[in-house]
Amino acid sequence: MSTKIIRAREGSLVEINSLIARSKSLWNWPREYLEHALPLHEIKPSYVQNNHCFEILNEQNELVAFFSVEASPERVWLDNLWVTPDLIGTGLGRQACEYVLRLAREQGWQHLWVLPDPPAAGFYLKLGFSDTGERVPSRVPGGPLFSVLHIQL
Repeated sequence: MSTKIIRAREGSLVEINSLIARSKSLWNWPREYLEHALPLHEIKPSYVQNNHCFEILNEQNELVAFFSVEASPERVWLDNLWVTPDLIGTGLGRQACEYVLRLAREQGWQHLWVLPDPPAAGFYLKLGFSDTGERVPSRVPGGPLFSVLHIQL
């Protein structure tokens, strides 16, 4: 599949948030958890303006993935990586991560962290991230415990 990566556009936020909801729902979370978790993942215009946000588009210029990096003085996070569910496993996630790693090197960042949904942690470990042993509880009561993963560049 031929794709292109572009800076995320505020005009795409409805499609981006829909893609996030579909992708997050793929993991068969309990309905009550999703009802509380999905609003926490909503991408707003200010987020796109203040972070490194990207869309992956297919040949028909349709959104097939969204990813973002949030850089703070303390840490640089791969904050979002969402692929449309029917294309998970086709290499789009790897393509997004490779793009982020190039961006990180260009920016002079030496470390990158990610806090993946537990079912996605194996994907990042295969890409070279390692488990720091640090755990972060869900912001949703009764939600999962998230592992902090890290890669040194």
